[in-house]
Amino acid sequence: ITGSSLSYGELIVDFKSSKSALKHIDELQSYLSAQYPDAQVRVKRYNLMFKEYPIEVIFKGPDPAILHKLTDSVVDIMQQQPETQMARSNWFPKVPALHIQYDQANALRAGLTRRDIGLSLMGTTYGIPVGTFYEGAERKSINIRSVDKDGMPIESLEQAAIFGTTPSLSAINKETIQGLMTGTITKQDVISMLLRTVPLSGVSEGIDLVWEEPIIRRINGERSMKAQCSPNNGESAEALRTAIAKEVEQIELPEGYSMEWGGEYSASHESTKYLFRYYPVAVILMLAILIMLFGDYRKPLIVILCLPPLAIGVVWGMLISGKTFGFTAIVATLGLIGMLIKNIIVLLDEITLLISQGVRPHIALIESSKSRLRPVMLASLTTILGMLPLLGDELFGPAAVVIMGGLLVGTLVTLLFVPLLYAIFYGIHKPKTISNE
Repeated sequence: ITGSSLSYGELIVDFKSSKSALKHIDELQSYLSAQYPDAQVRVKRYNLMFKEYPIEVIFKGPDPAILHKLTDSVVDIMQQQPETQMARSNWFPKVPALHIQYDQANALRAGLTRRDIGLSLMGTTYGIPVGTFYEGAERKSINIRSVDKDGMPIESLEQAAIFGTTPSLSAINKETIQGLMTGTITKQDVISMLLRTVPLSGVSEGIDLVWEEPIIRRINGERSMKAQCSPNNGESAEALRTAIAKEVEQIELPEGYSMEWGGEYSASHESTKYLFRYYPVAVILMLAILIMLFGDYRKPLIVILCLPPLAIGVVWGMLISGKTFGFTAIVATLGLIGMLIKNIIVLLDEITLLISQGVRPHIALIESSKSRLRPVMLASLTTILGMLPLLGDELFGPAAVVIMGGLLVGTLVTLLFVPLLYAIFYGIHKPKTISNE
């Protein structure tokens, strides 16, 4: 095996609904694993995460043997968890390979280099690729292969003909030139001397069979190995990662080796980093727009103070549903903040309008909340109901929980906190009733 592409295949199955796909994933996995025991079969759902496996532990270091030891210890930890499946390493098993013991002294006397020996052995075994041609729509390669004098493949590598890629001038000496001038040596003899071959046994000390890595994977030029696994159908990848994280992070690393989490965890953190890179600029622009919209600092301050209570609905939603607060949940939270700001601005505008029409300030606060109760509640209710189909989705379920819990609390915040903070910031209070006795 020289690469995973030689033994890799992918089959995409379309289902009519996500429920049907979830129902048959385990059945397909069990059937294919039983019918094709020699193949590594993995059935998974497509999602927005671009990692090969949802859970990955990456080790980096110089020695493949130590990397194998560290990775195997993590694979054992993964296999002990009943919620995991397909725990493995991303390196292929070692494969047998022939190792030629290069005899440098004899090879140099024959004018042959290591590259010459390797190219000659390629011609003896697989053939040297020199071109391609098409047979209809099928592309085929043209290889040059060495054979014996009867046109049969060479069975003994020790007798394989080793030739140089450039003519060897070691055979040209004074006697050769004199013989060529006197006619005792012909031009054909000189060409044969220049293009002569020697058996492999003449430029090597023997052939050994060794086991070696077919592919050595690297990250940024450093050797790396991954322990990978997938959660069982319906299980959360982040919950499973958290379950094994404590035991994995207690593994002692030799000097010069490092460990980091990959998979969906690193993808989520990387996406979050890019998400918040320009968020401070967005906050500054949002505050500037609010100040220009209202013409003072108190109303924008009311908007800002109404945002923290959203965390109550988000946290309780996460705890009740058991979902993980990941990347999609963060994106949903940012969108939720935008929804709440919109409702607050509408309510503040209603309060300002009523006061400008001559309504007493304390009455304007009450009437504006009453008048906006129905549209705000209906808008929140329709959004909450629209999120119900996403609750069971592994990727977008946390986002649905965030929006549902945040809107539920956000509606109360809009209708109760905004009038209260408005009254505090603008010094509005109900006038005392004077009795005439």
